Amino acid sequence: VNFGDHNSGFRHNDVIRFINNEVLMNGGSQDFYVAFSSLSWSEVEERLRAVVADSQVPRAIKRACAWSALALSVRVAARQREQHAYRVRRLQERMEAHEAASWAMAAELRRLREESHEAASQLHLTHAALQQALFECDMLRTRLFQIERIPILATSTTCSHDNQEDTEMSCVITPLGEGRS
Repeated sequence: VNFGDHNSGFRHNDVIRFINNEVLMNGGSQDFYVAFSSLSWSEVEERLRAVVADSQVPRAIKRACAWSALALSVRVAARQREQHAYRVRRLQERMEAHEAASWAMAAELRRLREESHEAASQLHLTHAALQQALFECDMLRTRLFQIERIPILATSTTCSHDNQEDTEMSCVITPLGEGRS
């Protein structure tokens, strides 16, 4: 494990030094760690299993590979922690965006509800005015029907001028047969 490698997952140099010494004292090198540092844990474990299961590999090398695998598991855990933190941040951002959209939609819903109430009120007033107009129309139709049924009386009109300037005239309407004697 490199001391300056922040992706290793280790924070303390004495821990890194101990792991590196165990790998070196058991006859290993940094080859296992470097070769598999970008693999997933399941791939690292498969490679370690292959080394451990091989009867031709000395026990000390198996220990060295096990220490390297331990170091790699910490690296994988650190990578997963970073990925998890990234996903959590993205989810929080999405949640905040959804929350903002929710508030905006609630405000829009309130506005639309107010418009709906205003439109319903206006519709009610218009309906009442229409009902009144229909009622008045029916009343006028009834009066017109009644007037049309009354027989028209024959009338006579007599007009006379009161002065010579011919500006005023008076007329008298009388039914026929009256006023004649």
